[in-house]
Amino acid sequence: MKIQKLNESQVNEVLLHFKNAKGDFLLNDINNELFVIGVLIDKNDQILGVILAEYKEDIDKLGVIYSVNVREEFQNKSIEEKLLKFAEKELKTKGAKVLFTNIFSETSPNVKFSLRKQSWTPPVLDKTHFIINVKDMHQENWIETNTFPEDFSVKEWNQIYETELESLRNADWYPKHLSPLEAYHFGETSPQTSFWVFHKDEIIGWILSKNVNDEYLFITSLFIKEDRRNHYILRPLLGEVIKNQLKMNIPYACFDVRNKDKKVLKFFKSYFKNYIHNTVEIHSAYKILGR
Repeated sequence: MKIQKLNESQVNEVLLHFKNAKGDFLLNDINNELFVIGVLIDKNDQILGVILAEYKEDIDKLGVIYSVNVREEFQNKSIEEKLLKFAEKELKTKGAKVLFTNIFSETSPNVKFSLRKQSWTPPVLDKTHFIINVKDMHQENWIETNTFPEDFSVKEWNQIYETELESLRNADWYPKHLSPLEAYHFGETSPQTSFWVFHKDEIIGWILSKNVNDEYLFITSLFIKEDRRNHYILRPLLGEVIKNQLKMNIPYACFDVRNKDKKVLKFFKSYFKNYIHNTVEIHSAYKILGR
């Protein structure tokens, strides 16, 4: 067995055997130098496993491992371990100082074992993933009736000027991992359901979403400047997204909320309580890389 970087001729085979591999991710970013996409193959060039990772230089030189997949009939600890070691080596070469990964309930026990063996931190509860049934929300009057307070407004994602973004480039009031200026790679930004929030002429927040497919809209970033944050802004902002999502006939919306943000978590659980299709607890683990 050997591990090599994925080449274009192998993409279809990967998608055939690994249902949760993101097709657009593989096809669009296979030649992106920030990505690590490795496959483990046997002596007959049959793909047994695949690992997807990315180096995020602008976010504290972070290496993110998105998924480790091994075909069910070949699962054993050594394959997952080899894939993780390959990704670690590649990410470290690119400059990563810290590795990060999410761990789900369906994550293979072999992956969890390999993370422990390779000196990752024990997994801790990090986020709750919400899936909201938006198609049933058409009956909610507040979607249409909630309006922004005086001096507050929104603009669709692609309806602002470069000069309006200048104030954000060196701003320190938002966390880097929620930056609206980062080049997100999972799908195209949905301009109809992504908005900038303004107080007078100043950008004070945003909501950014991606069309995952015909059924799911994924909200990747939602942030309001702390001194402007309240439900009088959040409610009409969500209403704008939901209105347009209903027009697009996309039935579900999904997003993650960090568990340390207790007020935000409580708000969404209460706000969408009649429309929560599912929630998933997500654990995370880290590894500090030496020289």
